[in-house]
Amino acid sequence: MSESTYDLVGIGFGPANLSVAIAAEEAGQPVRAVFFDRKPEFSWHEGLMFAGAEMQVSFLKDLITMRNPRSDYSFLSYLADRERLAKFVNLRTFYPTRTEFNDYYRWVAARFADRVHWGTEVVAVHPVAGAADDVELLDVVVRDLADGTERTVRTRNLIIAPGGQPHLPAGVQAGPRVFHASETAHRLDESYTDTAAPYRFAIVGAGQTAADVFLHLRRTYPNARIDQVIRGFALRPEDDTHFINEFFDPAMPGWFYGQREEFRGEVLDTYGLAAHTGVSYDLIPTIYREHYEDLVTGSQAVTLHRWSELTAAENGPDKATAHLRRRDTGDTTTLDADAIILATGYRYPMPVPVLHDVQRHLTMAQPDRYALRRTYDIEATPRFRPKIFLQGYGEATHGFSEVLLSLMPFRAAEIVDAAMAGAPIPVEA
Repeated sequence: MSESTYDLVGIGFGPANLSVAIAAEEAGQPVRAVFFDRKPEFSWHEGLMFAGAEMQVSFLKDLITMRNPRSDYSFLSYLADRERLAKFVNLRTFYPTRTEFNDYYRWVAARFADRVHWGTEVVAVHPVAGAADDVELLDVVVRDLADGTERTVRTRNLIIAPGGQPHLPAGVQAGPRVFHASETAHRLDESYTDTAAPYRFAIVGAGQTAADVFLHLRRTYPNARIDQVIRGFALRPEDDTHFINEFFDPAMPGWFYGQREEFRGEVLDTYGLAAHTGVSYDLIPTIYREHYEDLVTGSQAVTLHRWSELTAAENGPDKATAHLRRRDTGDTTTLDADAIILATGYRYPMPVPVLHDVQRHLTMAQPDRYALRRTYDIEATPRFRPKIFLQGYGEATHGFSEVLLSLMPFRAAEIVDAAMAGAPIPVEA
């Protein structure tokens, strides 16, 4: 094996691969790892960095603390370095703001500056044949987005963690006035600069993101009208009660993986509010108060469109139009707004396009889902030796924690351990 061959190449350098970088650093053996990310620098949900918006998980569920509370990469170490530890303790909260947690992630990312290439995308992955046509290694082709130059790095293992892809419902014509919630902060700063203007905004969605967008618009644009379109009757709280939170214990992915597929699906359906669509409990009375005060004053500035489904949305030169269907009556209507903000979640589409040239070696459990091993790598043909790990793609097999932050340190350590199993032992000079 060439000295230039990496043990790990990571696609994306968000929180998931940040955890991998820490796990590799603390692995107790040399791990040669490099990461590539399209962004020019570290940023996490930058379009949702609203003042005061809080995390939905405890600061103890950072990049490492739950697995190694003595680590120098913990949120508490960050606070100490920033000389804010005592002040944070005085807040008496487990939930930092997203802005502060993003700064924590940036603080960690800066410590791995020698192992990450920003502004670089992975454009192809090629198998490298060894003896008897066995695939021993992977060639990863990367492109510098600044000048378009390409180069190839060779690796024994690949980790794919680009984050979820913003989901737009069918019939949506994305554009300047119709956009996913992940773009909210940028779009508002660019196109809706008059905070005193009587804009009309429509929000589609009933989850935490929709709630955060609603409150941000109310606080930033006091004269705006806000319509919120939800498929159900009410905003429902995130289920983070004590027993439900045991879904995020470190042993749960192993238990979940060992269950029948039908039973796994039943669990995901029954307890979906533990991970999806739920609003932080303390935000719901705040939003209800906004609706009540609007009723008291007669302002008609906020409207909740219940049982309403978005069937289409399009951009116009001076407005956007949403087409709605009432799920209870079947009635249809249109809603015109200055902007339609789609808080409609994220998806992890499979097969992953960048794996096209190795796809024939990989096993699909279903047409749209890879067969994943317990160690988060894709099952492959016997002659395909590299491991290709997926982070975020395995909810159907590993449980709710796949798309959340809670168990990232444990998943990262399992991935590093599996990647380094059977790795060549470095020869000392």
